[in-house]
Amino acid sequence: MVESGPLTDLVAKEVEEQLFSALRQQTDRSVPIDLPRNDFWSKVGLLLDTIEVEIHQQYHSQGPDLRLQNLQKRQANIRRTANDLARRRLVALLQHAASSSFRSGGDNSLTPMDWTRHDPKERTFYSNLIEQVNLFKNDVGWQAIQQGTGPDRAGVSTHAPGTTQLDEWSEQPGGLTGSGPPPLEIIEDERLDEIIEDEEEIIAKLEAYPELEGLQPVAESTRTVSVQGSSHLATPELAPTKSRPVLDFDAWAEAESTDEPVKEKEEVIPDKEMMRIRVLQTMPDAIWLGEDEIIMQAGDIHFVEQSIANYLIESSVAAAAPL
Repeated sequence: MVESGPLTDLVAKEVEEQLFSALRQQTDRSVPIDLPRNDFWSKVGLLLDTIEVEIHQQYHSQGPDLRLQNLQKRQANIRRTANDLARRRLVALLQHAASSSFRSGGDNSLTPMDWTRHDPKERTFYSNLIEQVNLFKNDVGWQAIQQGTGPDRAGVSTHAPGTTQLDEWSEQPGGLTGSGPPPLEIIEDERLDEIIEDEEEIIAKLEAYPELEGLQPVAESTRTVSVQGSSHLATPELAPTKSRPVLDFDAWAEAESTDEPVKEKEEVIPDKEMMRIRVLQTMPDAIWLGEDEIIMQAGDIHFVEQSIANYLIESSVAAAAPL
């Protein structure tokens, strides 16, 4: 039974608190929250009617005093809160209806609506939304968009294995309609032995993480031994050959006793070109020159690399001081 008269002060205060609490909970959520009562919107309407009656009584009895102003502010605040809550809940109901209609068959992440915890007026609105979404899907041919269509599938409906038609149980010629059963396609449960990956998907996977390009581990190349010459009689056995060379150990022993050991050629690393400079300004911090840490003070003479010297000269920190 729905109440039609003004609410008592206790019930009015309870409904007002429930209204503000529902708005706080609905603000940051995309799905409709559970309402504190089934007749929620009816109670909100009765609350505003109760305040309206109090405003008229106060105006005719006491005039436009402070209590009347407080009642008017309270009424405006409740109306604004109800307007904001209704807007957010209708958007949430629309999103829930569209998501439940367009979700795939295996997607169970969306919780169905429990209408024992919502207002019946919202259920009517939700049912109308579902009908409108279905009309939209029929108008745009949503089944053809998702499953595709072709000349060989025109007028042919697909069904699960084991589906039979009513004409099979009819003894009349031509079946129930007289024109025979309609064409029926049974979906076979076939599995591909080999999954063929699309070329675009492969390219998308390769380009998914461009920031990691160049960081993949590179396989180490096989080291090969190249022998250009022989300075020792035992060195041929290190050469990569299929046939093992025959060694003359007598000649080897004689060479070891008479010849001096051959020194391996050392790689000569040319010294970097150095330059003599005089420091003009004292540097507050030490700088690294090669493997040494040097403190630059005005008047000091240093030998540094050509590139570092040019940098210090261009920075007016030092000047060239040739001998």
